[in-house]
Amino acid sequence: MSTLAIGTLLPLGRLTAQERQVIEEGARKEGALGFATSASASAFPKFMDAFNAKYSFIDVRGGFYSAPTGRVLARLDAEMNAGSLSFDVLHVANLAPYLTMARKGQLLAYHSPELAAFPPDAHGGDLWTAARLIGIIMAYNKHVLPPEKAPKAWVDLLRPDFKGRKLIIQDAAAGTAFNQMYILEKLLGADFMRKWGAQQPIVVATAAQLIDLLVRGEALVGATVDHFRAFEPDAMKAGILGVYPTEGMPVAMASIGILKSAPHPNAARLFIDFALSQPGNTILAHDIFNVYSPRRDVPAPDRQLPYAETKPLLPQDLADYERAAANFPEHFDSIFKG
Repeated sequence: MSTLAIGTLLPLGRLTAQERQVIEEGARKEGALGFATSASASAFPKFMDAFNAKYSFIDVRGGFYSAPTGRVLARLDAEMNAGSLSFDVLHVANLAPYLTMARKGQLLAYHSPELAAFPPDAHGGDLWTAARLIGIIMAYNKHVLPPEKAPKAWVDLLRPDFKGRKLIIQDAAAGTAFNQMYILEKLLGADFMRKWGAQQPIVVATAAQLIDLLVRGEALVGATVDHFRAFEPDAMKAGILGVYPTEGMPVAMASIGILKSAPHPNAARLFIDFALSQPGNTILAHDIFNVYSPRRDVPAPDRQLPYAETKPLLPQDLADYERAAANFPEHFDSIFKG
């Protein structure tokens, strides 16, 4: 996969009025939506409220489930194996599960009319689409670590002054952490990863916990920071500064797709259309999470570098990327917990 560009807009495709009517009538009969995501539970209600303002006949809150990517996928796998799927739509910050489910025939094809606004490398045909682009950067507290001593590059994480619980990383359940570590291992080599593990970083479950430790001065550098976290107003007021590493910014494609056995497939189609539309994607990518969007007509994140200037890094060999995702928890433990 080439480095994702913010695509040139094309004229939007359109469903016929009859096709749209059939979908909406089906969604009215279904009356609900099951939605599994790694997005923050505290932030997402704003998006659900906007969706319900347009489709008041669909209950989306009752079927909402939010957890780190690894936990979401574990629950989804358990439900699929039991033949009791409660979810219709999946939205997590890791492309690998979509590749696997597409290969296994576990995703429902739907050609949203909004797909024409997305560049070709931002979607897998009609099966999944990148609704958000989440960069992974570094961050530190300027009141704890003087800016002149802060890391500027990923390789700076290996400096002796960052050894012994001075760094913080997210654990293997974080989809963004997998994307970052996969890309950095390809870019900088296995020896870099071993030396990073030897630095004995603190391991936390979420990016919010990582930022909290930096704010409290319990470590020096956040090494797996979802980029928007470093630029949230409260974090910035507390002295948190984000660092775009000189080698480039690994990017996680937070994609969205419909599950093959979705119990509410028509409600899912309307949800996909809204999430990918200019108004819906602006709410999702910009207003709520302040991240990058593949749609060029969605504003860039506030207080952050333009996407192209971050030197975005994405996986090049998707088959290898998918295989690595399956073994990532064990690989992570061998490096950081061995």
